[in-house]
Amino acid sequence: MTLVSRITNSSLSSRILVGLGLGVFAGLFFGEYAQVLEPLGDIYIRLMQMTVLPYLITALILAFGSLTPSGAKRLAAKGVILLLLIWAFTCLVLLIIPMTFPDVENASFYSSSLVEPHTPISLTEIYFTSNLFDSLSRNVVPAVVLFSCLVGVGLIALEDKENLLLPLRTWNQAIIIITRMIISLTPIGVFAISAAATGKMDLEMLQMLEVYFIAFGVAAILLAFVILPLMVTAVTPFRYREVVGIAHAALLTAFVANSAFIVLPILADRAKVLMEQHGLLNNDSNSAAEVLVPVMFNFPNAGKLLTLLFVPFAAWLSGAPMAFSDFPSLFSAGIPSYFAKAQIALPFLLDLFGLPHDTFQLYIPTTILTGKFDSMVTAMNLLVFALLGAGAMGGFLVFSHRRILLSLLIIAVTCLILVVTMRVSFSYFFEFEYNMDKKLTNMRPATQVVDTIVHRSLDTLPADDADTDALSKIYDSQGHVHTNLLEKILSRGTLRIGYAPQNLPMSFFNSHDELVGFDVEIGQQLAAALGVKAEFVPIDWSDMPTMLERGTIDIMPGIWYRPFWFAKLKLSEPYLQGTVGLALKDDQRNEFNTLKKIREHDQLTIGIPLDHQQIANSMEYYFNGANVNFEILEFWQPFFEGQHPELDAFLMPVENASAWTLLHPEYSVVVPQPDPVKMSSAFGLPLYDTSFSERVNEWIVFAHNTGLIEDAHQYWIEGKGAQSTKPRWSIVRDVLQWVD
Repeated sequence: MTLVSRITNSSLSSRILVGLGLGVFAGLFFGEYAQVLEPLGDIYIRLMQMTVLPYLITALILAFGSLTPSGAKRLAAKGVILLLLIWAFTCLVLLIIPMTFPDVENASFYSSSLVEPHTPISLTEIYFTSNLFDSLSRNVVPAVVLFSCLVGVGLIALEDKENLLLPLRTWNQAIIIITRMIISLTPIGVFAISAAATGKMDLEMLQMLEVYFIAFGVAAILLAFVILPLMVTAVTPFRYREVVGIAHAALLTAFVANSAFIVLPILADRAKVLMEQHGLLNNDSNSAAEVLVPVMFNFPNAGKLLTLLFVPFAAWLSGAPMAFSDFPSLFSAGIPSYFAKAQIALPFLLDLFGLPHDTFQLYIPTTILTGKFDSMVTAMNLLVFALLGAGAMGGFLVFSHRRILLSLLIIAVTCLILVVTMRVSFSYFFEFEYNMDKKLTNMRPATQVVDTIVHRSLDTLPADDADTDALSKIYDSQGHVHTNLLEKILSRGTLRIGYAPQNLPMSFFNSHDELVGFDVEIGQQLAAALGVKAEFVPIDWSDMPTMLERGTIDIMPGIWYRPFWFAKLKLSEPYLQGTVGLALKDDQRNEFNTLKKIREHDQLTIGIPLDHQQIANSMEYYFNGANVNFEILEFWQPFFEGQHPELDAFLMPVENASAWTLLHPEYSVVVPQPDPVKMSSAFGLPLYDTSFSERVNEWIVFAHNTGLIEDAHQYWIEGKGAQSTKPRWSIVRDVLQWVD
């Protein structure tokens, strides 16, 4: 028998595994070129999704409509008990798995999620629809399920309900037949999906997140193949092999397609097949299986709750692991939050525990892999719901102390072995070297500007001979002569730009001894627009207004729009809007993330930069009513270097603070909520200037419209410039070298 015929005649599960293996190989072989198969995978998923909502509506109406009033009450009571029991086991797994995480320090670049308030969860919009057809079109599954359940409940007491239920049964059988036909195409769909996913998955990101992937995978396997099946075998006549055996095709399909939703019709059908094999299928058990699968899909089940593991992972990744006492709060807030999507719940939970919002940016790409595991667990969870609920309704549950204790013992021993093994393995095989500081200091400009002039001190600055009779002059109110600034710049051929040497990420010297940063790049762009070279001059913040007045520098980027500066220099239109926040030790994050918590402190010592007049509004907003002492530092670097242990926090722009936490990962940044204080930055110019500021304002409009400032923001402040730009590794490119 040939290999092709063996595969063709093998079981569906075997063909799915073959498709998965071939897809992974194709992704590794072709790399990014495997994306051409993504539409084929999308078509398969859409075919599966096509039948699910129609199935849900008819299955729920049939299941509830077929019940008696007393049976409906019993089913509701049993369902709640089952749900609470599975939540308890899932929380146990979520509690023990983070114990395996090794010690690590980390930090991240600035992200807009750091300053955005969390989106409130609206159960009203999720579960209650004013327009069923709108909910159907937008796939608002909970609202559709609730509507269908209510219709089914309305049928329970009707005498002539069979007039509706009979054609619905025929309709439902047709949908199941169609679904089975589509399921037969699963090996092809699996091949396309796995090839596209493997081809675009970033290997560097995989290495960075390998602890999370391993922990998540182990937790999923523990739930799907140990805890959940043993819950069934402990109290029913079914054997472990039977429970796992009837589920394997559905689990594989859910795993590869990254969706348990598409296998809902199959799960109820598989549960009924197993009950029929044991002669336990009757009206009550049949109705229970039909109802519980679609209904419980919309509740926080074990698969959905498994993604709560991202919260302790984010805490571990930030260098401040969650304490044991934090987990009750995680579960009490997390489980209700998961009535919505994880994309809504997780930002709320990260904010609740004072974790950097930046870490949520890691969650989305991780779902490429973790979404497969939680879909698999969800599928097994729903099957367990169906079997246990059917057993409760059909009267075939068997409560044997010996079987229950044996199952609990197996679960406990398995958990202990896994935790110890993972902890030892992580400590032995994984070495985590913190490198975010190197990523920051290794950042280089996207395009090198070779004619830029950089002075390390004022001693190297040449004498300015621009004040000659050939240039027009203006007189200030005191009769002092000043050269027209724009003519002076054009005559000299350089634009002298002030810079602070350690003002990360605005201006700093990288590991290649180059002056780089956000302010440096926009200064170079402004000089290029004027047709002159950029000449950077170091400044002292207290002397900076005088340096502008004397012509030592022509312009200074990064000046905060504050009354403190109004009498000292002229400000351009703002080109950047930042946010005021607090830099503090990791273990203090949760104490400062809201204004209420700040104002409840008995005594605070807060560091502030330069002069309190610059940030007086922010100080009044944050600390009004709190007992606070302010300590003025010219710059925040000594605070991060631990030279001021008396300070509880440092008030500063979060864009700067985020960069400094990369050098000092033991520190974090928080933006107290609600309504963070915004702070605009502009170019500072001499007070006597009359024309150059107009040219600068025109350039700012141009830079915003063309995306120059946004691109520089993403590159330097959000850390895009620290990301690798190498093509995705593949056999066809990196091994065989068939393509460039």
